[in-house]
Amino acid sequence: METNVQVDMLVVQLLCSRLCHDLAGPAGAVHNGMELVQEPGGGDGGALDLVATSIEQLNGRLGFYRIAFGLGGMSGRKPALLEAHDLAASFLKGGRITLDWPDASGVASDNRLDRQRRVAAIKLLLNMILFGAAALPRGGLLEVGFVVTSDDPAGVGLTVKASGLGACIRDDVMAVLSLETVSEDDSMARTDRNLTAHNVQGFFMQRLAKSLGGVIEVSGEGGEVQIAALLQD
Repeated sequence: METNVQVDMLVVQLLCSRLCHDLAGPAGAVHNGMELVQEPGGGDGGALDLVATSIEQLNGRLGFYRIAFGLGGMSGRKPALLEAHDLAASFLKGGRITLDWPDASGVASDNRLDRQRRVAAIKLLLNMILFGAAALPRGGLLEVGFVVTSDDPAGVGLTVKASGLGACIRDDVMAVLSLETVSEDDSMARTDRNLTAHNVQGFFMQRLAKSLGGVIEVSGEGGEVQIAALLQD
């Protein structure tokens, strides 16, 4: 039990490091913009636009991460999948990645997943989007797909395809996807399977999929990366 607690703490610490890194950029831009505003003659539209844009980006990331990594659920003001779309769109806004999110009314009205599992499935989908975005260092297209399987009465599929110039998954990220467990010694080892703040999100995504009775499959070639999950009761 103590070892499991240590490993869980390691994952929490690495995820926190990842979040701090991702939030530092827009937070720093807000600070810089406010410094410009406070300078003599600095209250022009450019400085204020920088502050407003950075605050919007910061809010978008915070809202996305709250659902993707946190215990909180959806607000309930919109259908869950529509709210998830808005979170993903806000997260990617202003960047070089375009989101293609098709109508998912068939999945939204399907009752195969109870409410608790539906929220977890949306957390998984957001993690798949984050994983796909990381595979597009030069920008590109993220295509989200939903499948309600006919051959399996409990099956719901989620897919994310990342396409763009240089699209790829780093070797260390692929390595942690296959980890079943992580011991304290393994996590500290200097190997390509070492958990770091740069690849821990992939490990978290796979663990989340397994908690839903599924597994993440990742493949890629020719400027495309495919991330797929089949969830079953």
